[in-house]
Amino acid sequence: MSWFEVLPVALIAVGWLWAPGLPVAYLLGLRGIAAFAMAPVVSIAVVASTAVVAGMAGLDWSVPLVLVAALAVVGLAGLLRFLLRRTGLLAGTADPRRLSLIAAAGFVPAAVLAAVSVVHAVGSPDTLSQVFDTPFHYNALAYIRDSHDASSLTISALGDPEVTPAFYPAAWHDFTSLVMMSTGASVPVAANVFCTVITVLLWPASCLLLVRQLFGRNTAALVVTGVLSIAFPGFPWDFFGWGVLWPNLLGMALAPALFALVLTVTGWVRDDMVGRGRAWLLLAIAVVAAGFAHPNVLFSLAALSIFPAGAALFLRARRLHREGRTRRAIVEYVVFVVALVGGWLGTITSSALAPARNWASWKSFETPANAVGEVLFNATNQHEALWLLSAVMIVGAFTARRFPAMRWVLAAHLVSGFLYVVSASLVRPDTRLLIGFWYNDSHRLAAMLPITAVPLAVAGVVFLTTRLKALVRTERATVPVLAVGLTVLLVVVTAGLYPADRESRVAVTYQQPENQKLVSDRMRAFYDRVADRIPESSVVIGNPFDGSVMLWALEDRRVLYPHFLSSKSPDEVYLGQNLYKASWDSRVCEAVRRYRIEYVLQGKDDPAIARTTPFQGISKVADARGFELVDRAGPTSLYRITACG
Repeated sequence: MSWFEVLPVALIAVGWLWAPGLPVAYLLGLRGIAAFAMAPVVSIAVVASTAVVAGMAGLDWSVPLVLVAALAVVGLAGLLRFLLRRTGLLAGTADPRRLSLIAAAGFVPAAVLAAVSVVHAVGSPDTLSQVFDTPFHYNALAYIRDSHDASSLTISALGDPEVTPAFYPAAWHDFTSLVMMSTGASVPVAANVFCTVITVLLWPASCLLLVRQLFGRNTAALVVTGVLSIAFPGFPWDFFGWGVLWPNLLGMALAPALFALVLTVTGWVRDDMVGRGRAWLLLAIAVVAAGFAHPNVLFSLAALSIFPAGAALFLRARRLHREGRTRRAIVEYVVFVVALVGGWLGTITSSALAPARNWASWKSFETPANAVGEVLFNATNQHEALWLLSAVMIVGAFTARRFPAMRWVLAAHLVSGFLYVVSASLVRPDTRLLIGFWYNDSHRLAAMLPITAVPLAVAGVVFLTTRLKALVRTERATVPVLAVGLTVLLVVVTAGLYPADRESRVAVTYQQPENQKLVSDRMRAFYDRVADRIPESSVVIGNPFDGSVMLWALEDRRVLYPHFLSSKSPDEVYLGQNLYKASWDSRVCEAVRRYRIEYVLQGKDDPAIARTTPFQGISKVADARGFELVDRAGPTSLYRITACG
């Protein structure tokens, strides 16, 4: 399968991300770059909320349902605009058309560079991602496909009635399932295509709004933003392949746009095209979108916003003091500090966040000095330094005083850098109180750095080209032209903005040796061959660690264990340990009949996997009575359970 074959799937994915939100953005008065960047935020809030409401109301998740919900939201936005028509609160503030076209022109090479990297890293669009979290995401899509339930309140249980569902941010799964239902694409194709759209289009669009609010109608800044946005491998590239953190990929792709709204409501933006009143409304919508995409982005946004919000309140307090309203100034600032400290204390003691805060899998792996160097040179998690790009970013950091809002971007970058240094080199029980919101994970914290690194790099390009303009005599060499030339030179000298680094971060989950894959090509072919021999109504049991966990997503045949560490009832645990006893253990057969299990799938032939607790009883069925061999390909085999009638 080629990427040209899935272009229609990609267009549908783009449509789902932008179409529901774009009319709402326009009715709220947004135009140009702001409308383009905020439309996906609105779409995510609408689609994910619809999934939750549909689940509570017992309605089937479907394309028509989402279209009706989107039209209803557009109607509400139209009514709001009508009611506020005389106030001017929702009046549009459009940039010159030429400026939007220039920004769009800079978007094209960014999309091309990013798309080429995705193709090189992923390979065929139906290539499987084969790391720890992938089976959950794939099987969540299979669950939505089969159950027509996409609610964030129920998806965590994956349809197991004996598991108590908990909230899980399902916006990524909601959109990917819509792509599947709209196009008939398979689970792997839909997942890969939607992640590509996030990486190639959504993230650069979000960065573009942040740069527009920071630099105003600066043509040079806007024309280079797209290309620079895809150059930092810490995000979105690391989340595409590492983990995998696909819901977090969607959430963090919104972060620059959300940060732009924060800078707008705090009054730091230059030549505002959103408006403070409208920004408050959009920020409320964005919080909903981020919560359903991945709440982690809200913690990141809070960390980035501490200094700009605090500085804005300080300036307001000083103004109130000069006006003779000192008491009010003190009260407002005390409320801010109490809210900040109280919110932090509340979250670090919250039982809901205890699993993330106490997550002990991630340890310190380098010295603080090395971690600081990685922040400076964009080499997080011990990757190669991006020397030239980092030099441009550092130049931008030293010129932050030229743009007032850039000072707070630099401050936010230092906050992100500090948190990364702690997660990479100083993980201790006390420091987990700071980095526990991100599972104490250096990858999640490294993803915050590009949010501010992109505008800092843009500032560096603008400064360098302004100085270069003073040395160039010809009038044709304008600052925007020189900015494009400098960026092109940067792309050429770095062979495409360090593509090897970003591609390696994605390829880690896709391009693996056959013997290291969870599901090898031979096993996948076997699954295709035996799927028709398994009734759709039956359930297959297998050790998830040997690759059987992928059967549900790949062949639409449900498995008892849909993830490696999924919650299990006592009987499910008992089956994994004692399945081979089916011919003489009545408890085994009672559970087999209750769960409608008819087949056993064995994947890899690995003694370590076979002994995995609590699944060691599954590997022994080949030598046990009551199991009939249906088909085999090397070590991969399918058995029918005959012992239980």
